[in-house]
Formats: sequence, structure tokens, C-alpha cells
Amino acid sequence: MHLIAVPALHYSCEQLAAIVGDCFEGYSVPFSLPPAVFAQRFIAEGLSLVDSCVWLADETPAAVALITRRGVSARLAAFAIRPAYRAKGQGKRLLAPLMAALRERGVVNMQLEVIQENHPAVALYRNLGFVMTQELYGFQGAADASVQSVALQALDPLEVVRKATGESNAMLSWLVDPLSSVSLPALAFEYRKHAYAVIATHMEKPQLRFIYVEPEYRRKGFASELLRALNQRFPGLSTSVVVPAHFTPLFTRAGYLLMPISQYEMKADL
Repeated sequence: MHLIAVPALHYSCEQLAAIVGDCFEGYSVPFSLPPAVFAQRFIAEGLSLVDSCVWLADETPAAVALITRRGVSARLAAFAIRPAYRAKGQGKRLLAPLMAALRERGVVNMQLEVIQENHPAVALYRNLGFVMTQELYGFQGAADASVQSVALQALDPLEVVRKATGESNAMLSWLVDPLSSVSLPALAFEYRKHAYAVIATHMEKPQLRFIYVEPEYRRKGFASELLRALNQRFPGLSTSVVVPAHFTPLFTRAGYLLMPISQYEMKADL
């Protein structure tokens, strides 16, 4: 079955949110966002409507790929095919030309996250040249955290983003990178003048985006104390499933629980 590719810029955020929801129908982890949340989230991640694509069967959206971009790097932020068009080898037929088009537009490397238990998707991405670079996890604090006075000082989130982006860390996943928080509705806090956190507020519940400790104050307990203080302020505070595996001991020490779902981060040179 031949599907026609159409740039996503021809659709409104409301239409794209509906298309993504329809294409993810029946997936192990459904994905559906209200249009306003969809717009806030993906614009913050660097959504490129020029590079993103909707594939049509006649006039019906049959598949969608959302591409976020930073300079010469791109990310497959979402890819899904409607149930009627799955299991027909469409994944590679759709993504290979999309990756070629990205290469022609100057993209030199591409990354994505995929649920570890989604073996067909992992196999598809490997077949397209992606390799696994790290495991990603999600964490959640205790919902019954005791309420007490904690030394958190409110800040402008942009101040924290500027501090954190001054230091390059290639091991951070796309969504943990402070650059993904620049335009999100958020709160920011300072702890003991040397540790910082940004909490996104665009979802129904606050969500931890990233923490940052000044280099000379690391390995001194600031990060664990900050995580505990944040969960006291926001009982049950969680992350997305995008935290690199090497941060697991930090969250465990702070009393956070590991979420049952995990992901692989995968990358490819184009």
C-alpha cells in the first residue's frame, strides 16, 4: 500500500495532536495529549514542522513522525502507524526516505527513545542503522512524603537553564538536557545556593525536568538533599522515563522508586 508523505506544517497543533493520538491507538503505552499540552511539550523539545511528516492513505492520516531538531542533530520524538496499516513492513519504507530527506537538509545525526520491551520497534531501528547508546529510566518520589519546611528558594527558570547550559554533558538525553526546558511553563528552585532544579508545570501534575549542582559542590550530598526537598514540596514528584541509567543510585539514595517502564536511547549517523 502506497502512502503519500505530507509535511506536518500543513496541519495545526490541534490536528497533529489528534493524528498522533489516532496513530498510537492500541500501543502498549498509549499517547494522547490535549492540543495545548501537545504544543507546549513539542515546541519546547524543538519541534520542526518542516521536517515532521504525516503519511496519507487517500485523505486519511495513516502514520506520523514528529521530528525535533537542534542544529545538525535531530530526534524522532514520536513515530506511529494507525492499526489498519501496521505489520505490513511500512516502518522502514516510511522512515528510510524521511532520514534521507533529513540528511539532505543538513542533519548529520539522529536519535530516538524506544521502550525496551517493544522488540519489533527496537529491531526496526537497528535495521535502519540506529545503535543503543544508553538505558533510560523514570523515577517517582513517595506520595506520602512528610510535609516540612525545606530550604528551597524560588527562581526564574531561565536563570537555572542558563547556569546548566554553560556546561556540556553529552550523556544527557534530549529531554533531560536543559535546552528542552527553555520555553516550558515551569518553576525553578535553588537549594543551599549551589544546587538547582526545574519543575515543569504543563502537565496535570508537576514533573521534574532536571537538576543541576555546581561542579565544585558535587559528591557532597547536594543532589540527594535537593531531590528529597523537592519531593517534600511536591509529594509523589516524578520524572519522565528519560533519566540516564547512571543517575539511578542518586535517585535511589533520595528515596525515589524506579518506574516499571524503561527505554533505550538509540542514535544513528545520517
